Amino acid sequence: MNRAREIAAATLLELPRATPRRLRAALSSCGGPEQLLRAIADGAVARDPEARITEDIVSGWRRALDAAAARTTSLLAHRATRVLVVDDPDWPLTPDCGSLPAVLLVEGDAYEALFRPRIAVVGTRNPTPHGDADAREVAGLLADAGAVVVSGLAYGIDGAAHDAAIRAGGLTIGVAATGLDVAYPRGHVNLWSRVREHGLIVGENRFGTRPSREIFPVRNRIIAALASSVVIVEAAAKGGAMHTARAALDLAKVVYAIPGSRRNPMAEGCNRLLADGAQPLVDPLDIIVAVGCGATGVPSRPRRLAGVSGAARAVHRSLAGEPATLDEVVGRCALPLASVAGAARELERAGRLKRSAGKLWPL
Repeated sequence: MNRAREIAAATLLELPRATPRRLRAALSSCGGPEQLLRAIADGAVARDPEARITEDIVSGWRRALDAAAARTTSLLAHRATRVLVVDDPDWPLTPDCGSLPAVLLVEGDAYEALFRPRIAVVGTRNPTPHGDADAREVAGLLADAGAVVVSGLAYGIDGAAHDAAIRAGGLTIGVAATGLDVAYPRGHVNLWSRVREHGLIVGENRFGTRPSREIFPVRNRIIAALASSVVIVEAAAKGGAMHTARAALDLAKVVYAIPGSRRNPMAEGCNRLLADGAQPLVDPLDIIVAVGCGATGVPSRPRRLAGVSGAARAVHRSLAGEPATLDEVVGRCALPLASVAGAARELERAGRLKRSAGKLWPL
């Protein structure tokens, strides 16, 4: 795409009430971004009641056009942003349907990420230690196998997936709900920088767009459309991960869900998806087989304890894969408190246990 076309396409995002549906209809009738800008300047955009392109909308676009073009030209001159339009050969959203954006902004050092197999790994912002570990294992395996890990840059499962993909030496794509110049959440400013360096950040919003509650569910449909499959690691019954899963199902994508305990509220969404026909992901290695990749260097989670004391093995065995308090473990093991506490520290050092929310979580 030439730079004039990119500037024209990004300018369209600056126009008031330029929804994806309106832009798709207007672009279709005019032939491209540059032609559409000329039509707006002339007041010649075809009115379209179905796409809600009314006289008022066209007049608003015409009044805002000069300022929008000037702002976009200045911003793109200082940013290494690529701009994609729905009819470009590189357009990455599949299938192409009216609910998806007409224009995407893309920033990052690994544009090739758009041409590799892409798998989304998403979930709750408040994962359990098990959920965090599962997200990291799945994303690391995918990245090692050559797939691109797609996620939403949020706290929790999303951040763990991006981080694990990068640590595995792979590529990752972060889908922003804000403008690409507004890193959110603020605690993930460094993660945004790392994702740009080891992949791409993409979004549909104009520069300067601040976070707001209503834009996050909208963002999730892009995650679903970018990926060939979606893995839900942990998800409450309601929330962004479930929005992504439903969007993926609407787009006829394969959705995988990791089963969880019925006592874990962060597994309720996954279990509901499984009841509705999602594919169960019991072992993270299964996703590699399912997407046709081959992992080379990331081992699966060890199943047996080695190099730890008998007390540590007894404590880990008593947890039976579920979290428990220290007092509960003492009751199960018939070991004194001091011995259980020492065994727990030993398991932590071995990477087979994590303390969270007052409980011991076996890993």
